[in-house]
Amino acid sequence: MLKFRSMRPDAEKFTGVVVATANDPRITRVGRILRKTRLDELPQFINVLLGQMSLVGPRPERPELAEQLAMAIPFFEERMRDVKPGITGLAQVNLSYTGKPLPDSIIAKYEPDLTNPFKMEGTEDALADHMRIKLLYDLAYCAAMEDLRSFLAVEIGILVRTPLVMLRALGT
Repeated sequence: MLKFRSMRPDAEKFTGVVVATANDPRITRVGRILRKTRLDELPQFINVLLGQMSLVGPRPERPELAEQLAMAIPFFEERMRDVKPGITGLAQVNLSYTGKPLPDSIIAKYEPDLTNPFKMEGTEDALADHMRIKLLYDLAYCAAMEDLRSFLAVEIGILVRTPLVMLRALGT
């Protein structure tokens, strides 16, 4: 998957593979702008032209992270079964760059019920919680594929909302 580099070249030198967080110090100044406007995804149009990706679909995770997330979140790998990954998707137009619900979104009021299912202390704002919410959107997208009318409505909605998310710079 092609992307513009938005992090320092040695970003994971000391940590290994980790997901970017809000205000991540590894992201360059230009990278912040690219991510906020989602312009870092533009090179993926080459992947679409090569048939490796679709315009719309669940966003792929790095293989190292996908394996860890599949062990931590039931059904996580199901979100990509028989579906090409996409440049944009239902989760991307409804969640922040890190997968956290936007404060004014419908799902934000349900966030306490969807996160930290075992109510463990010290795990607030955990990656698995954000990915669990992202999984809900990805599974909803896949479910919409069962009915052509639903699929077209969701697909068109995503395509219309993606430029709005980019212009409003909601990609934090």
